[in-house]
Order: sequence, then C-alpha cells, then structure tokens
Amino acid sequence: MALGRKGWFVLDHDPIYLAHGSYGGCLKLAFENRLIWHKKLESNPHQFLVYESSHEIQKSRERLGQYLGCNQSNLVYFPNPSTALNAVIRSLNLTKNDEVLTTNHEYGALDKTWQYYSSKKGFHYKKINIDIPFDDKQKFIKSFLENITNNTKLIFLSHITSSTALIFPVKEICKIAKERNILTIIDGAHGPAQVDFSISDIKPDIYVGACHKWMCSPKGVSFLYANKNIQDSIDPLVISWGWGNDASNESQFIDYHQWQGTNDISAYLTIPSILDFFKKHNWGQISSNCHNLILDVKNMFSQFDSKCQPTSNNENHIGQMLSFKINQNSKLINGVIKNPNKVTEIQSIIFNQSKIHIPIIVWDSQVFMRISIQAYNTKDDVYEMFKMLKYFNLF
Repeated sequence: MALGRKGWFVLDHDPIYLAHGSYGGCLKLAFENRLIWHKKLESNPHQFLVYESSHEIQKSRERLGQYLGCNQSNLVYFPNPSTALNAVIRSLNLTKNDEVLTTNHEYGALDKTWQYYSSKKGFHYKKINIDIPFDDKQKFIKSFLENITNNTKLIFLSHITSSTALIFPVKEICKIAKERNILTIIDGAHGPAQVDFSISDIKPDIYVGACHKWMCSPKGVSFLYANKNIQDSIDPLVISWGWGNDASNESQFIDYHQWQGTNDISAYLTIPSILDFFKKHNWGQISSNCHNLILDVKNMFSQFDSKCQPTSNNENHIGQMLSFKINQNSKLINGVIKNPNKVTEIQSIIFNQSKIHIPIIVWDSQVFMRISIQAYNTKDDVYEMFKMLKYFNLF
C-alpha cells in the first residue's frame, strides 16, 4: 500500500486520523533521532550529561529561537505547556483586588489552574464571553477594551483555542496590554507550525508552545518564552542544581528551569532535525495546503445546508483545525451535555463504525466536533468524515 506522506509519521497506517490537534503525531525522522540521542546519553552518561548536554540543548534552543523569532536565552524547554504555565502562574504576585482577564474559550486544564490559584490568592479570574461564530476581530478587541479596569494586572489568552479552534488576535491584545502596563501570557500550544508567526512581532511577556503537536516532535517537548523583564520573577517548580551562585549557565532563568535533576533530554534535541525536515519539504506550503482543505470542509457545510455550524466563517481565524457544532438532536450524543464523561464512549462508537479518530467536545453546553488536517491527511479522509456524520445523523 502506498502510504504517501503518512509514511513520514510513526502513526498506525489503518485509522483515519483527524485528531492531530489533540496529541500530535511524531515524524519518523524525529522518533529515530530521539533514539540516537538517547543511546548517546545511555552509552556514556557521565560524558554526555557532564560535558555535552548543556552545549547540545543550547544548540537546540538556538534553532528553535530562530524558528520562533526570539533569542534562545529567553527560551527553556518543558515537558508540556501545562507544566510551563503552572511554573509561571504560581509565581505571579497577584493579590485580592487584582484581575486576570481572559475568555470563555481557554483550555480546560489551564482554566482549572487559574481557578485554583484564584481561590488560593484571592484575585479575580474574569472571563469575557466571546460569541460564535467568531468572525469580527474588531469586536473581539472592543470586548477586551471594555473589560479592562484599573485592577486588570494580567491578560491570559490562547493564540489558537483548543475546544473551538479559533485564531485570536494576540498581537493586537498584547499591544493594548503593553500600553496599559498589563502583563500578557499567551497559551500557544497550537501555534508553532500551524500558523506563521514571530514572537518578537507579537511581543508577549510570556508565550508557551507545544512542539509535539504541529511541529510533530516526540511527546514531552514544549517551551516557555519569557521576556527578560519577567524572567527572574518565575520560580522553579523544582529546586535543584540550577539554584544558587554556583550555577553555570548564562542566566538565572535557564539555570532555574532547565536543570531540575537528572533527566532524559533526548526529545528536546530532536528539534534541529525537525526544522531541517521542514525546510527540505517546504513545510510552509504543506501547512497552507492543509489550511485550504480545512476551508473546503467549512464551505461544504454551507453548500449542503448542513446542521453543522463552524465556530468561524472567517478564514483569517481558522488554521489547520475546524471546530463545528454538530446536530444536537442526534441520538448518538443524547445525554452527553449532562454527562461529559460519555464523550469517550461516543468517540469509541464513531471509531468502531468508521475507523476515524476525531474528538467530540462539550463547550458552552453544546456539542462540537473538531477536525484537524495535517500533512498526511487527504480529501478522501474528509469524505469519510462526511459519510460518518451522515450515518450518525450528526450532519
């Protein structure tokens, strides 16, 4: 069987994988490169960890920084965005009268993190309701301007939302915040390699991104970018050899967060090989083609007078994912709003019938489906999704 671009990935060949936005999919090249680094580490751990690891991880950060449009000294690797943002959020000096401004579209795990620290520290975690379909950027910006008060100390915002798959105008919001001396934290878990951007252009105080999603790295590779003005205020999650006057790297920021005990850094070191692969295969064009296929999906919903309603009709707010409200009267999803734990059961039913992996999402008391298109997906995959939607009366 000709695998095409699916042969570039470690993924099983048989299922139709429309869930890349959930957990990513690792390039074979990156998987194999990780094994090379892991063997190098384990073959001579003393040599590697004492004499080579700092240099190698710095080279990896340099390549990542070039790709993201920032200096490597402002980057540290973390295993996932949630861990990185927990390090930041727990370090913030927020008190009883302070406000954190956000939206009702933020990632569930981090929404819980903010609620937890709000309950501990007493600051107000304030959500702006952003209606869907989200088509008007200026209306979005106006909503933020109307909700900023003298107590607003921080804005937390997704670059691309998880549940609703929307690209938010983070550059404009960061500019507004900077003019008012408000800190900005951008959750960019879905940003790198899905949309073209530069951190130096967005100008956030904090930007956290995942590499295992759209950059197709092995699992356990994410990064924290912090503006130099805020770096020293971020406490390490683990106090280890990086703390104190005898630390050896170029900054407290890197010492505190990069070295937290003996760790396998082999996944972090795969980034240069991935970026070389991207350049070789003109990944920007591949990403653009994926975006165009997503737009075809959106247009097909309106063309066939479907009950499926995309969260945006504006192509500027859509990347390689599309969330859409499915037919709420389908028997398949009966009871899922009252019992969100049924989502896994429903996804299993869909897979057993159609061999399609695609997430069902409960958001704002409505049921959505989210399709992701990556390099390995084809128009045939999309057609199979439409057949599945019709079979279950979700269309």
